[in-house]
Amino acid sequence: MRAVSLVVLLVLQNAGAREQEMTVEVGAGKEECFYESVQQGHTLTIDYQVVDAGSGQYAELDINFRVMHPKGHPIVATFKKPDGSFNQRMEEVGDYKICFDNTFSFVSSKTVYFELINENEEEPDYDDLAGIFPEDGAALDDDDLEFYEVQVADIETRLKKIKEEVDKSKHLQDLIRVTDTKDRSIAEHNFERVNFMSFFYMIVLISSGLLQVLLIRSLFDDKSKINPLWKKAFKD
Repeated sequence: MRAVSLVVLLVLQNAGAREQEMTVEVGAGKEECFYESVQQGHTLTIDYQVVDAGSGQYAELDINFRVMHPKGHPIVATFKKPDGSFNQRMEEVGDYKICFDNTFSFVSSKTVYFELINENEEEPDYDDLAGIFPEDGAALDDDDLEFYEVQVADIETRLKKIKEEVDKSKHLQDLIRVTDTKDRSIAEHNFERVNFMSFFYMIVLISSGLLQVLLIRSLFDDKSKINPLWKKAFKD
C-alpha cells in the first residue's frame, strides 16, 4: 500500500498544474490587468468569454484582449471579440501580463469570465518510480509479489487517463455554467427592454386616447378654448 501511495504521489506531482477561474467586471473606458508568474517551459492557457454587457441599446458582448511578455512587448492581441483562447509554451520565466481592455466603450461595462491554466506539459521522468520496486523479489512475501506484478506504465496510463477525463468534465461544466450565465443575462436584459418599451407604448396609447377625447368634446363645447379653432378651420 505504501508503494501505491508513492506511485500516485509522484505521478500527480509531475502532472500538477495551476488552474484558476475568475469573473471580472471591466468598467466603461477602463482596462483590467492581471499578472501570472510562469516558469520556463510551462504552457499558459487562457480561455475567456464576455458574459454580460449591460442593458443599454448599444451594449455588445465584446472586449479587447492581450497577453504581454515580461519585457513589455505583446505576445497576442485581439480586438472586440466576444470570446477567445490563448495557448502557448513560454520560453522565458517571468510575470506575464493579461489584460482585458474596454476603453473603446464609453457607456457599457463588460463582465468577463476567464479560466487560466499554468502547467508543465512535458512528459515527466518516471524513472524515479523504479526505485520503489526492489530488484530482487526473493525477500518479498506472496502478497507483495502479486502487487509488484503491476507495471508502472499501467499505473501511469490509468492515472493520466483519469486526470484527462476529470479535466475534460470540469472544463465542460465550466463552459455550461458560463453559457448559462451569459444566456440568463441576455434574457434578463431583453426582459427589461420589453418592459420598458411596453410601458412607453402604454403611456403613448393612453395619452393619444385622452387627446382624442379632449378634441372630440371640444367640437361640441362652445366654452372650450379649442372650439374657436375648429369653427375657423371649418369656415376655411
